[in-house]
Amino acid sequence: MVDVRVRGIYATAIAKILLEKGHNIVHASKKIRERFKLEETRTPPQVTVKDIESKHGIIVLGDYKEADDIYTMLLKCLPEVFSWKSKIPHHAIVKGVVIRPLKDRSIVDLGKYRGELDEILNEGEEVIVDIGRPLLPPSNTAKLSRNYTIHGKYSALIYGLKGRVIVSRHIVDPKTRRNLQMLANLMKIEGNWGIKWRSSAVLAKIDDLMVDVQETLKKAEEILKKAEKAKPGEIVYEGRFFGIIGFTSQTRKFLDEIRDKVTPTLIGHHTFKTMDNSLVSLIDYSEHLLARNISDRNKLSEAFLEYLIEYFKENRRLEIEHISLLNNDVKMLTPGTVMTLNIRNEHIYGIVKRVLKGKGILDGLNVSKEKGDYDLMEFSTESYILIHKYYSKSGVFKGAYLNINTPPEISCGKIRYYDLEADVVVTAEGEAKIIDEEKLRKTYEEGIIDEEQYGKYMRITEKLLDYVIKQGNPEQISLEEILENIEIIRAKLKNI
Repeated sequence: MVDVRVRGIYATAIAKILLEKGHNIVHASKKIRERFKLEETRTPPQVTVKDIESKHGIIVLGDYKEADDIYTMLLKCLPEVFSWKSKIPHHAIVKGVVIRPLKDRSIVDLGKYRGELDEILNEGEEVIVDIGRPLLPPSNTAKLSRNYTIHGKYSALIYGLKGRVIVSRHIVDPKTRRNLQMLANLMKIEGNWGIKWRSSAVLAKIDDLMVDVQETLKKAEEILKKAEKAKPGEIVYEGRFFGIIGFTSQTRKFLDEIRDKVTPTLIGHHTFKTMDNSLVSLIDYSEHLLARNISDRNKLSEAFLEYLIEYFKENRRLEIEHISLLNNDVKMLTPGTVMTLNIRNEHIYGIVKRVLKGKGILDGLNVSKEKGDYDLMEFSTESYILIHKYYSKSGVFKGAYLNINTPPEISCGKIRYYDLEADVVVTAEGEAKIIDEEKLRKTYEEGIIDEEQYGKYMRITEKLLDYVIKQGNPEQISLEEILENIEIIRAKLKNI
């Protein structure tokens, strides 16, 4: 049983999953307490689950074993998710050896991995370092610091910040912030340590805060003594767990259904709320109606899709949020103009025209890109592929790029998906091949996707290549025909 704090857009659905698995929800918001009839407690969390900044997934962080258990459980429970777990615990303290001094930094051997420290040291010099940032796949080089951070329940001590007091930005009450600042100043911590009050400090009494700081200081001094005697590559302080779970359209649909078991939830709730702030009030009002049995969930959800179709009749610009599976980086592609948009079997189908900028080479096709060339992008929210057909300014077909991706999500003015790295390209003459297969393989080797996902995405890619090869005219390839002929390309929601 783990004490977990949940925050953000996914909080209700994640809280329900955690409670059903026997865990405790602590430091809960008022809404979460009301929805689950929870008592207000002063128990500090061992683990925090919250949105990542871009809202397309969650971060799990906290005490290492407990957070790792929660992270692993969520990966098993949630459909079609991706994993970026820090290869070394965040703020772990390690004895390293400088292997290469550079002009403005030093490369440090940590054993299995290497790190960069913003100091100029001598080759062969042993150095005690803190893992200053999570080391997320696919990187193997950690960002290091000598500001060692040791965590207690309510405070963290940071080496090198002698006398400084930091209060978590999540503590917003001015009076509480002042009181914590005064308490830290009165305690007069010895040595080269500064204090950071964690967000859980608001849960504790003054005596508990003082005891926590003293116990953390004792632990910190023991860790530094241990570090002096440590062997190169030895981790002397475990640090904190840090992992990101990336969500897809399938994950968010699943979470819609979980949330609906707690409180009336529109189908598409998590998609719309994470993609478009302008829809938040409309979603809240719709769910207010559902809670009072004024409307039917399916009909209201269908009406939302119809609203999107009407929106694009007046506002045809569509931005494209392309998320790399390998790096979890968000890239905004050249936006387009919606040419066709309609609802087919409860999914949105569309064609978008993108006019390309500048000269260069069309990726994968190795043909020249000229000013005025355009792309007709065909998509469906149930499909694991997007079709890009490239044309010259005068309308001459240049080739097709079939992007393998998670089924896209669409909201007012934007479409979003994870790019699954491997793709199929076909030239105007009909020569087809798979490209970037090694990038998809690397996501599996790095643990971002599991074996089952890797096998599925490769089958999609290979079946798509076989289908394209059999087609006589690549310009006539259509998404509708592909969906009819290759069943694996259709998204299917995991049963709740």
